Amino acid sequence: MLCTIEKGLIKRQLPFAIVNGCDDNMGSRFSISFKGHHDYELEAMSVHDKNKIMQLVNQIIYRNIYSHPEGGAVGAAQQPAPSPSLREGVLLLHRGGLASFRWVKYEVQLHHGQMTLVPFSQRGPGEATSRTPVNVVIHLSDGDTSVKKPHGADAFVLATRKNQYHFRVPPSCQSDPGGAQSERDAWVQAVDKLCREWKRRSMHGGGGCPIGGRQSLRHLSIAEDAGEDANEDANEDANEDANDSESDSDPNPPDPAALPPAGTLPEPPSHEAASPGEPVPSPKRIPPPPPLPLKFMIGPRKFRTKAFHWDPVGPQKIAKSFWGKERHRGIEVDTTRLDHQFAVNEPGSLAPPEPSSTQHIMLNQKIAHNFNIFIKSFAVKPTELKDKLLVVNQEDGGLSEEHITSLRRYVPTQEDVEMYEAYKGAVSELHIVDQYMMEMCAIPDLSPRLDLLLTLRELPTSMADLEPLIGQQTRMCAQLHACASLEAVMHFLLAVGNHLNRNAGREKARGFRLSSLTKLSRLHGRERSFTLLHALAEQILLQRPALANFTDQLTQFESVPGASVKGLTAEVDVLKDELQKVVRYAKSSEKKKLAADQANFYRDLKAAVDRYQTDLSALTKSCETMKKLYAAILVKFGEASDQDSQELFGFICQFLHDFKRARADVMWSSGPSGTPQ
Repeated sequence: MLCTIEKGLIKRQLPFAIVNGCDDNMGSRFSISFKGHHDYELEAMSVHDKNKIMQLVNQIIYRNIYSHPEGGAVGAAQQPAPSPSLREGVLLLHRGGLASFRWVKYEVQLHHGQMTLVPFSQRGPGEATSRTPVNVVIHLSDGDTSVKKPHGADAFVLATRKNQYHFRVPPSCQSDPGGAQSERDAWVQAVDKLCREWKRRSMHGGGGCPIGGRQSLRHLSIAEDAGEDANEDANEDANEDANDSESDSDPNPPDPAALPPAGTLPEPPSHEAASPGEPVPSPKRIPPPPPLPLKFMIGPRKFRTKAFHWDPVGPQKIAKSFWGKERHRGIEVDTTRLDHQFAVNEPGSLAPPEPSSTQHIMLNQKIAHNFNIFIKSFAVKPTELKDKLLVVNQEDGGLSEEHITSLRRYVPTQEDVEMYEAYKGAVSELHIVDQYMMEMCAIPDLSPRLDLLLTLRELPTSMADLEPLIGQQTRMCAQLHACASLEAVMHFLLAVGNHLNRNAGREKARGFRLSSLTKLSRLHGRERSFTLLHALAEQILLQRPALANFTDQLTQFESVPGASVKGLTAEVDVLKDELQKVVRYAKSSEKKKLAADQANFYRDLKAAVDRYQTDLSALTKSCETMKKLYAAILVKFGEASDQDSQELFGFICQFLHDFKRARADVMWSSGPSGTPQ
């Protein structure tokens, strides 16, 4: 199961079998897609954590694709046999950071259900390599992948539900005339065949490889020609979607001057010029020229704002009102701010324009727009940012959790650092967005520092949230374990149930799971309103009336518990891991020669670590006590060792609530003596 846990509450449990996609996004963000469920947009605590999570998710997807021939899923401890690669080679992938883009060289393997890219460890002449060598896995098995050919003979685009991956054939394959296009076309044909196969499977309700599916894919020959129709379809898809590809990836854009104006056709021959008696030839239909690329079709767009639907004053009343006075005319307004605040985003339109400026922004336009919005609410100048990151505690003037979270989205990559370092002009002449990026590029260990500060902000809040929840679970376990009257009620129920089952020809039971308590109100007697739960309350009131008040000994179960022992334990483990990262960071810094301001930072950091270690140690002991008590509960009631408390305690809460209601019904229908009739 893939579980989402918040404050000990397991909110969602999704089986591994429905995981069918995992896409990498900017920074520490990524997404996981499922069959029959909406996608999860997630952000890890660090890029390292994201890569680790994605690696595990990719293993799950791999097992879903390559199942056993008899149809059983591959277990977690047993890895599937490596699938044969259908095609291997070297390609360049368009990668980059917030502001910079480069072609990164990868060794590519095409498998039945995925495309695996392994970065080269060394940089060749004029070629970029990934500084953090992490494999890129592109899944084809979700049925939403497609491949298309943009402009240029050496490039193609692989589109998934979330991303577009732009590939190029490296220069080493372009020495032979036409070699680049042949290599590109071979990749496109191979990938397109797999995309179509998985799309067909998904349309027929198939997910992963069903029984025999692996064999059928194994015999899908990539080398053989798919037929002219398939190639034409692929070309048509490429042409129809050519405008959707990013223009930045096109190394050879067409010259707009060489294209005729759209809609311009030659003059048809004049009918009057024909000689008498000669047949008039019908004018030939000349097809229109191909559409211009998107980057050349975008013309000036009329800017629109939201309308204010007021009730206007009638023209006959204007003259006698203050609207007709001259002194109110000539008022000037700040139209720039109005346009920015009340802009209307039409479908397909660009984002609202920023205040007019002649400054060139080095950062990506979309990212710069979002970053600029954040900066407007961030009362810290670029030159003050470094000092702010040296303040451990927020009460001492440090950054807030919200500001740290936002800044983590815009941490520059190494490629961004190199680009901004190459800038030789005056920093003051840059746009404010680039000034911030320039400053962030100059801060050493920026990403670890932001991760550290965010952990320090979240740790006390998380511990404060978990402490009462762990205490509640502990009290529930202790109360349930000590409640002897509940055991007597369970024996009453066992006797009632065995009596009914004996007369129904069923075997006698020696005990039952707590999940059985939810079924009492579903078994109705001759009277529809009388259930087995009413029969239990009636028997207890007749035999041992004092036992009917056993619910008073389980006051901790009056409200349905939200948290889970498993969930709370998992969250405590996460906190311990996060604090260990802070401890390692602090220890590694002790070996460095620090300036005065940095020495103050690490002094405050050490004090915070000592405080949090003490608090987390107490929380861990409470968690261990809770786990031991719950383990004793499972043993006492004969439950499975992996039974979740959130579900188990829910059974008991519902049973107590239903029993109180049934007891009231039975007592209300009792005679004058107070005994059930």
